[in-house]
Amino acid sequence: MGRLRREMNGDVVERMERAGVKGVLNYGVSIPTIRQIAREEGVDHPFARFLYRQQVRELRMAAIHLADPQALTSEELEEWIEPSLPTRELYDELAFRLLSRMPETLLEEFCHRWLMAENLDHNYLVLMTLARVAKPLSGEVKGLLLSRLATLPNEPSLRAALLSLFSMRYGELSLQELPDTPLGGAVGRELSDLFGL
Repeated sequence: MGRLRREMNGDVVERMERAGVKGVLNYGVSIPTIRQIAREEGVDHPFARFLYRQQVRELRMAAIHLADPQALTSEELEEWIEPSLPTRELYDELAFRLLSRMPETLLEEFCHRWLMAENLDHNYLVLMTLARVAKPLSGEVKGLLLSRLATLPNEPSLRAALLSLFSMRYGELSLQELPDTPLGGAVGRELSDLFGL
């Protein structure tokens, strides 16, 4: 993990700070480099949990790749989802690598708790996770999703996450299932343009 410090890039740090990524120590190491270093370390779930609690961007990102998705428990979900100073970058990586691969029973609990929450960042995380789950969505998860979509605001990050979800699950989720709301309408128009409908 010492290699992360050697990969430090001050120019990237400066650009990220201008873009609003602040609050944790940041070495400016690219996500592909972090992934490569973590892959070389191998899976170590207890060590990943330790690293994730650190206030260092690269250690948190590496932790996501060191963690074992099948070892996730209900009790530790909150520590992964509600770290101090979360960022969209962190949530994207959590959805991509860790949460989308958790056990199906835990996925349902995750959706109940964080999709139905009033925190839009948590809603974003759930939508991005569901876009990346390899298996078809269970009836319960799909029902929760469609119920919650009717109440979500037309906010840019949620629109992007919903666009990702419906485009990745095209065929499993239909445009007709989008709610008749400003958010549903905006996503429906973008998907129609994307797929030439």
